[in-house]
Amino acid sequence: RTIDELILKLQHDLGVTSVVVTHDLESAFRIADRLALLSEGDIVFEGSEREMREADDPYVREFLA
Repeated sequence: RTIDELILKLQHDLGVTSVVVTHDLESAFRIADRLALLSEGDIVFEGSEREMREADDPYVREFLA
């Protein structure tokens, strides 16, 4: 949570974009405007948290489960 807060502070204070790689969904949803889900080097989903949660794609559904 501390790292998430630091990332958000830097984004706000410096107006920078951050690319964060994580498997921690709680963290990803807390700090991300956009998310990408990769499978074997390919992007299988890209969108907002809401779009991810509403996705019909079986791979995305399984990842969120």
